[in-house]
Parts: sequence; C-alpha cells; structure tokens
Amino acid sequence: MLNRAPVGWYLIAVTFFGCSTAAASPAEPFGNVTDGRVRGELSGDNWLVKGGGFYQDQFSPLTSVNSKNVSKLGFAWAAELPDPMGLTAEPIVVDGVIYVSGPRSLVYAIDATSGRIVWKFDPHVRLDFGTNGSEAARVNRGVAVWAGKVYVGTGDCRLLAINASNGTQSWESKVCDPAKTGITGAPRVGRGKVFIGHAAEGHIRGSVAAFDAATGKEVWRFWTVPADPSKGFEDATIAMAAETWSGKEWWEDAGGGVWDAITLDPTSGLLLFGTSKTPNRNSRDERLFTGCIVAVNADTGAYAWHFRTSTSQRQTENFHIALTDIAINGERHHVALTAARNGTFYVIDAKSGKLLGSAPLVEQGDPNGLVATSGKEIEYPGLLIGGAEDCAPKRCFGVRNWWPMSYDPVTHLAYVPIMDLRRGRVGSHEIPMVGRLLAWDPVHRRVRWSIEHQIMVNGGVLSTAGNLVFQGQGTGEFAAYAADSGRKLWSVDTGSAIDAVPITYRVGSEQFVLVPVGWGSMYRLWAPSTNSATATSKYGPSRLLAFKIGGEPFPVPRVDIPLVPRPPAQIYSAEAVSRGQQIAGMYGCYGCHSINFDGSGRWAVNGGIPDLRYMPPEAHREWYAIVLAGSHRSAGMMPYGAGVPSSDSMPPMTAQQADDIHAFVIDRQWAAYSNQQNAQTSH
Repeated sequence: MLNRAPVGWYLIAVTFFGCSTAAASPAEPFGNVTDGRVRGELSGDNWLVKGGGFYQDQFSPLTSVNSKNVSKLGFAWAAELPDPMGLTAEPIVVDGVIYVSGPRSLVYAIDATSGRIVWKFDPHVRLDFGTNGSEAARVNRGVAVWAGKVYVGTGDCRLLAINASNGTQSWESKVCDPAKTGITGAPRVGRGKVFIGHAAEGHIRGSVAAFDAATGKEVWRFWTVPADPSKGFEDATIAMAAETWSGKEWWEDAGGGVWDAITLDPTSGLLLFGTSKTPNRNSRDERLFTGCIVAVNADTGAYAWHFRTSTSQRQTENFHIALTDIAINGERHHVALTAARNGTFYVIDAKSGKLLGSAPLVEQGDPNGLVATSGKEIEYPGLLIGGAEDCAPKRCFGVRNWWPMSYDPVTHLAYVPIMDLRRGRVGSHEIPMVGRLLAWDPVHRRVRWSIEHQIMVNGGVLSTAGNLVFQGQGTGEFAAYAADSGRKLWSVDTGSAIDAVPITYRVGSEQFVLVPVGWGSMYRLWAPSTNSATATSKYGPSRLLAFKIGGEPFPVPRVDIPLVPRPPAQIYSAEAVSRGQQIAGMYGCYGCHSINFDGSGRWAVNGGIPDLRYMPPEAHREWYAIVLAGSHRSAGMMPYGAGVPSSDSMPPMTAQQADDIHAFVIDRQWAAYSNQQNAQTSH
C-alpha cells in the first residue's frame, strides 16, 4: 500500500465523507502515530510526520481553503514562543495537538484550535562542549511523534523521547560526540524506529542511526565515510567506500554529514538520506559517501544503493528528498525527487538508485568562479555562486539549501525554493542574488512559473489540493499562490522574518494554515543579516501563527529597534582594525557572530548570540575574560586563549590578537552607532 492514495480518492474522502478530527480527548491517546495510520491517512486532517506523510511531499489533500476563497483567509490565533534565535521547525499535528520545537531543542505541545500551550519541555542543552555544538543548539528543525512519544535531537548530541501527554522525559540516547558536533535536524520515524543524523563539518565523520522508538536502544548505524584504516572498517560497505579515498591521512578529512535529509520509503522499505561534502574542497576523489543520496534497508541499515551528486570538479550536498509515482515516456516509476545545493534537480528510481533525469533549475556558475551575466564572464575570486559549495570565508551559497520543496500530485509540479543570481554586490562587482520560488516540471525538466523574492533566504513550501502554494519570506511576508499559474492570491505581513515550514490541518470543519515565524536558521549566524531578513523583520517576534477562512484582520506586531550603545574611544590604528578583521576570520568568529560582525542587531542573551556591534560597556571591560578565559563558556563562548575548539591546527589566541579583534569590533560598533545617530537626526 502506498503512502499517497490517488488524489481523486482524497477529494472523494474529504468531500463526500466529510472526514474530520476533533481535539484529543482523555479517551484518545496523545501522539497516536503508527505506520498504518500514516499510510492510511486520507483526510489530511492531521500532519502526522514531517512532510505530511512518509513520501515527504509537503502536500495536503485539504480543499476547504482553496484558490477561490483564499482571499478570505484571516488571523485565527498566535502562540508566543519568545526566543532570541527565531524558529525553523516544521510543526507536527496529531488529533488536535501541535508539537513543535524551538532553539535549544525546547519542545511545545499546543492546542490546535486556540494556540494555548499545553506543556513545554526543556532538555537543558549544554552549550559548553564546543563551538560546533554551541552553533547547532541555536537551530532545531522539528520533532517527530510516534506511539505516544515526541522525539527531538539536541545540539549536544542527544536524542530524547518525551511523553506526548504530559511533556515528561521517557528516555535519552547519545547520537554523536558533543565536543565535536551537534544535531539540528528533525528525527524521522517509522517501522518502530527513530532515524537521526548529525552535522559533520570540521573534519567530523558523518553517520545516520536508527533507535528503537520504545526503548531508545541503538538498532543500527550507517557510517557515511571511512575512519582510520589501521583500526579496521565496520563492514564491507565502508571498506568499499575507503577505496575511493586517497591522499595523506585522508581519513582525517571526514565529512558526509546527514544533518537534515532523511526519507523513509514505505514502498521499498528503504531509508533514503542525503549527505554533505568533505571539508577538503581540493580533493578530486569520489570519496564515498560524501555528496551522495544513499539508500539503506530501514530495518537493518544494510547498504542498498547510492547516487553521487558531487563531481570531481564541483562538490555539493543534498537536501530534502520527496517520493512520488510518475510516468516518464509512458512508463510508471516510483521515484525520489531532490535538488542538491548545486541547483540540479534529480529524478532517481527510488528502488534502484538509477538516474532517470536531471537538469539545472537555473543557469549555474562555472566551477572556477566564472559567472555568465548578460553575455559577459565576470570573475568572482572564491565566490562560486550556483554550484561550488565550500569556499572560505563562507561566501558561497549555491542554489539550494535545506528548506523543503513540495510536490503536488494534482499539478504534477515541484515547488522549489532557491537562491538565484539576480541582484547584489561582491566588492566592485554586481552580483544579482535574490530568492525565487520555482514551479518545476520534473518530467519535462523545465520551469512552469517563477516568483522572485526580495531576499535570497526564505522559508519552506506547502502545496494543497486547493490549488494553492504557501511560502514565507525573510521579509516577513507569508503568501499563497495559485499552484497552476503562480499568481499571488493572498498575503500577510507577519512582521517577522520567516525561515520555517508552513503546514495545514483541520479540526472539526475548519481548516487552519499554520506557519512558525521569527528570524532563525544557521544563515543568521554566519551570513550578513541582509541575506535573510530586512532591517525590521529581524526584530519581529517568534511565534506560531494560525489562519483560517473568516478569521480576523492580522494584528501586525510593533517592532522596536534597539539603540547601539556608545562605543569606547577609538584609540587603535587602522592597521590593528585590518588585522582584527582577518584574525576574526581565521579563528572562526564569523561562524557565530556573522561575517564582519553584521549580526542580529541586538545584544541577544538568554540563549541568543549577541551582535558585537551592540556590546554594552561592561562587555568591553570584560573582553579578555570572555574571549580568552571563557567566562561565558556556559553560554557557548569558548575560551580561545586555551586553544581553538574543534581544531588541532590553530594555536591558542594571544592577547595581542584579542586586542586586534577588539579594535575591529569597536570600529564596527562606531560605524553602526554613527549610522543610527545620523538616521535619527535626519528624521
């Protein structure tokens, strides 16, 4: 039995039988999700697993909200989930209860009709193990629900099971080494197991593991890259992968993280997952299983097949994998649909791994850094937009990222959020970089329609049988488009940057459209804020917003922009500022505090990462204690005077280097302070 019934049956079930779901009652178990229930869900009343079903097509069969009446969509309720790091999760809805996560893996159960918070769970994630885990803890992409339990991964490498009825912890299991990495992705569930991966940046070995959903016992683990061959290999598959690696001490490069893309195929019994690249961007080896889509037996972890998306010229990594059944040249195929960071859309046979078709979503850059613009080739040193994915400092974005696309079995189109070359600057060169929502025909390999967005980083996509496509933007706009034409039919300015994934569900006779808002994602940590938010949307509140037909006008929240404190006197040289800028990059400061310290625009504490341009006087006075001695280690700021976390190659930071970075921070703070003062004077 397939996870997705024919669309016609969806419409008959919803329209004729009037299927509905009431809020959970004491007689009904909370979190009642099983294999049979996910595969048999026809009404669309719930959103039982990530993606709406095992096929993860981000599609709902609900039609109460449709292209004819969506203009009447109004505000239903808001659930305030205040957090300085925003939201990136995709909510789960089971029998009238919403389960959603926030930064530091906080988990909430929320009444789906009113927005009332039923319970909140805090796993007390530690931020002091290392820099990578501290970064990972600031982002969490969601939970899974199964047989009365809610599952969440943590930045300190744990997988937790929580009682769905009362929010108490049932068990926890270790997934990875918190001194080296962390978990940001949502667990997946099925066949009595919980599947989870972790980040594998900074020469860390990637893996994906399955845990028993009832007990938390590890059932199997698939390592995506080999370890030191002198210590032996786990199995024949890893030994085979090791033959594709070469170079001096090649095993120290590692990589192959499974930090988000995991899809359970109920048809074949395979678990499909996407891996990231290897940190060694100069390698021309095949280096399995980095830059691949991999399939293993979901029950045993045994290798089935892999398809490599990276090439010897261009490394890439892989994101959301959706499943569907489509006809190609008159022949029916069960396929995996995915678009890698390189911007190429792949159609792969889900049972064999055979490539059935591929094409670039947009014109792509040259692997040597040449970008064709209006017939001219302009060289952007180190900037390989449109494909190459491992440049330093972190200036290379590619075309795709983790935000899920949607596949609509009615229109037979995939709706893909991408980053595209249209606007912007790098040095003295114009770089046209914007966001875009593409309607992509995977059979004929062409764009059917396209919507350009102001900001390059935007949220995930939801499509429905009501001929609608929903997506939120970094500007704060949440919009609905006609699925067949791309015409914008409805929008609301939420006041908050949107980096999460919208869903829809029904309680009783009312269909709700739900979207988490609030500036989140890893992009806000290391990239310029203008890539993912506006000067006002980054200050909007973090909360869940629900909309329904006949709802109220949306109450746009008030945005308060904080003042930049007056910085210390400028008593340093221009040379010190320049050195500080370079040293900050060398020591990875931009990985948390954003490139050139263009951060969040506030002195964010209590779980946030502060914008150093907003440093208060006491922080300047405590500079050595914070940066060198680790006085704020419990908040995730490591002691750089004792050595660089997760790095064996960088020596401990000296007092002179700390002084130079401080000079650069003060210089940046003066620029922000002067700009704000001038703006106030002009008004």
